[in-house]
Amino acid sequence: PPSPGRASSILARYDFDEPTRRFALPGRLDEISGLAMTADGRLFGHDDERGRVHEIDPGTGEVGKRFDLGSDLARDDFEGIAVVGERFFLVSSAGRLYEFREGADEQNMRYRMTDSGLGRGCEIEGLDYDPVDDALLFACKTADDDGDRIVIRRRSMDPDVGRLPDIHVDRGELDAVDLDRDFEPSALVVLPGGTYLLASATEESLLEVDRQGRVVGGADLRNRFHRQPEGLALGDDGTLYIADEENEEDAWLTAYAPRGGER
Repeated sequence: PPSPGRASSILARYDFDEPTRRFALPGRLDEISGLAMTADGRLFGHDDERGRVHEIDPGTGEVGKRFDLGSDLARDDFEGIAVVGERFFLVSSAGRLYEFREGADEQNMRYRMTDSGLGRGCEIEGLDYDPVDDALLFACKTADDDGDRIVIRRRSMDPDVGRLPDIHVDRGELDAVDLDRDFEPSALVVLPGGTYLLASATEESLLEVDRQGRVVGGADLRNRFHRQPEGLALGDDGTLYIADEENEEDAWLTAYAPRGGER
């Protein structure tokens, strides 16, 4: 019988044995560390240690323009990117949040850096925007909150509201979807139905959870396609994009279209 929760999971719509498209990324994206899709369907990825953002054609894998944070190219341990309207955000593993606007090719963009306060006791590796709560979500690769739980931290876009309650996922629930309890988030994307999808670079797998932190579904990724998944994005047509950092081979962008055109 299917594992509990699997039937309603978005992951059941995809065949992870057969990517729809797969592109080797150029050397300048060897250390791609996050993906984000704009409202008009454009895909962006970012570097790991430099504040540099690249536009990637989701249909061809071609990497076009790139723009930088600041004339001196901001440097940090960047671990996630999100787009909210015309506002772009990068987050560091320590919770430093960089806000800026989209730039033209090779343009140096002004930015504002603030300490989100969410990096304390949390090694952040994943960022996305949740329109339901008008909040940024931060996935903790590791967290001091509780070793038995995966932690997602939240921060309202309204500065008067600030931090929202964390979401906790009981690691014991991962057994029901055949995932290892050592799952460490490396990327996060908010799904249209209001659930959250997490990737793990260490376990090469995907985990879907609801807004209360209950496990909805899980899937293992194929090692021949995914050596180190570090970025997730979802297109309007339901196509799931996964970016893998260089790990014994090129960095890759892999696309999975839903079966039968489901969204």
